[in-house]
Amino acid sequence: MRRVAARFALILPLLVCALMLCAPAGAAPSNPAGGERFALVIGNGAYKSAPLKNPVKDARDMAALLGTLGFNVTLKIDAGVKEMEEAVREFGLSLRKGGVGLFYFAGHGIQVAGSNYLVPVDAKIQTESDVRFECVDAGRVLGKMEDAGNTLNIVILDACRNNPFARSFRSADRGLAEMRAPTGSIIAYATAPGSVASDGSGENGVYTKHLLRSMRTPGLPITDVFMRVRMGVVAETAKKQVPWESSSLTGYFYLTGEGQHPGQLAAPAPAPTPAPTPVIDIKAEKRRMAEEAERLKREKLELAQLQSLKAEKDRLEAERQKLQEAKLLALGSRPKQAPPAQSPAKPAARSDVAANAPYFAMLARHGISDAQRYFETALRTRPDDADARAGLAVALLLNKRETDAKYHVRRVEESGQTTPGTRVARGFMLGVEGQMADSSYQLNRALEEGADRALVQLAVATAAAKKNEMDQAKKAMEEYRSLVPPMEENDYAKELARKVDLVGRLVGTFYWTHANKAISAYSSTFTFVLNGEVLTATAGGYTTGTISDMKLAGKSLTFRFNYSAGIFSGHYDFVCDLSGDLDTIPLNARDSTFGSNWPGFLIRQGSMAQNLAYHANPADCFIATAAYGEPFDDHVRTLRRFRDGVLLDFQWGRDFVAAYYSVSPPLAEAIRERPWARAAVRGALLPVVLLAGAATGDAESAAWLGLCAGLLAAGALVVRVRRRAA
Repeated sequence: MRRVAARFALILPLLVCALMLCAPAGAAPSNPAGGERFALVIGNGAYKSAPLKNPVKDARDMAALLGTLGFNVTLKIDAGVKEMEEAVREFGLSLRKGGVGLFYFAGHGIQVAGSNYLVPVDAKIQTESDVRFECVDAGRVLGKMEDAGNTLNIVILDACRNNPFARSFRSADRGLAEMRAPTGSIIAYATAPGSVASDGSGENGVYTKHLLRSMRTPGLPITDVFMRVRMGVVAETAKKQVPWESSSLTGYFYLTGEGQHPGQLAAPAPAPTPAPTPVIDIKAEKRRMAEEAERLKREKLELAQLQSLKAEKDRLEAERQKLQEAKLLALGSRPKQAPPAQSPAKPAARSDVAANAPYFAMLARHGISDAQRYFETALRTRPDDADARAGLAVALLLNKRETDAKYHVRRVEESGQTTPGTRVARGFMLGVEGQMADSSYQLNRALEEGADRALVQLAVATAAAKKNEMDQAKKAMEEYRSLVPPMEENDYAKELARKVDLVGRLVGTFYWTHANKAISAYSSTFTFVLNGEVLTATAGGYTTGTISDMKLAGKSLTFRFNYSAGIFSGHYDFVCDLSGDLDTIPLNARDSTFGSNWPGFLIRQGSMAQNLAYHANPADCFIATAAYGEPFDDHVRTLRRFRDGVLLDFQWGRDFVAAYYSVSPPLAEAIRERPWARAAVRGALLPVVLLAGAATGDAESAAWLGLCAGLLAAGALVVRVRRRAA
């Protein structure tokens, strides 16, 4: 036993030396950022207004992968604002233990005033100011990471989809704004700042699909991971989406496997292993090359077909122009005079299209007057410049001088010249005249030939609105607003946008009146509101009920009013005509109980239309009604006929009526409470009533006015005779 112990004592130092010689001499950890790894992963897709297909699947796959890479993962799916804020707070507390933090968000992200916000699924956003209260500021996540003071942080935002609330925002910023990464962190965006990313059509979004693939590759620094993602996304989207990073890393970090960087000694190994090389799928590359060849073949075939189609269109256009000229000559509209026989024929004048092009662009923006002056000057210098004449015609159309514009468009057609500008002018004029098919053809040709896209969309919206195609008009105005910033929109575009946006103009409270426009304490009210992008309504006033089956088609609004008044209940089916002023909306209501039709009006609460209505409620009556007592007295009706038939036909009359109704209610209340005031007002209004009756053709009023005038003349004559006798 002692011999065994002695031999073991001799062998033990030799074993220790052998182990020391076999150990790596300069081994270093693969990740300079040691410690625990924490990850917060959020995937929001169940948005009410603009749901997304991939974020939930993206978040689940990302959480599963990070779990295999040693991260303590917190996963939130379709989170609300409170849940997201609490998750970010707890994530910040976890990072105070040190180590690596990773935040991943997939869903809607929007930019407002240069700040980025992550949109929860329960966000209720009506205007731009709601964003900072209903969404989570991305800067809050960065702040929590910076406060924690941990070694390294990674932020991944696959949140640059289209802004679903852009229509109700003052600004039109797309994508996310660039954020500065704090020291020791990297921020990765699914696309470049200010751009929009695709949600993808596969199981994962385009960006996350390539990110998951690159994160599984061992031995890659985090910066190389994002480099590979960018290469894959750019190739798949044909450069339409370019991922972006903002980095202030101070070291190397590897998600998986061992890596080597400057200053890190490689561990000796029994056999040298080659550096990891990108894995190339030969079959996939061959398949992509075959698809590319097939695509090029299809494009060549389409190009040949387009060239053939263009030639056919040119031939048809020439025939159409000849036919149009024949029509103009037949109608006797400014026929061209034949040149003198002795003068040689001159070549057709050519338009200075390049010089005119910038001014056509100004017509679509806030520069109509400057462009019109330029085109007028160009026509004085070059009377045969059809392109400049077309620009002047468009300027006149935008100023609503259709007769003058029509003359210039005819002169353009007589010239026989065809430019992008002449096509825009002809298409615009045809749209104003309601010839939508011919207008669409001219405007499409103008786009093909390089006309200003914003001006063409303005003309398309005008033609569609003229034909009551409000959905198409609204789509054209949205395209126009994507091309022109709000500060550059001209008055014509703003007015047209309000005209086609019937939904926005309908928001408010309306009185339901019968054909006499009488508003009383028994009148029902309908309040229209926007719930996201959907128009809804509630009923109020004397008769309670609910609104259902609301539909907006063109300039017609239909809905059902289910009412309950005492022991009676039933419903009315409303058909409202939205083609005119939306302060007074004509309607027809069909009663389900008796089957009768009731014509009437919806009168907007708080508008001039409400002031001009025949108020049956004494509390709502004004000076004349207060003085005469009964709301439908003959004198009151005479004054109202004079107002509607005479005063409202003139601007000064409308201004007088507006001023009268602004001061009338408090005076009417004071007159109604004092008998002597009522008598005084009746005496003062007597000549006004007689004048109003005579002006509206009332024979009795004219006779009384003549009698009063005769009596006044006789009295004046008697006074004059007495003065002379004295």
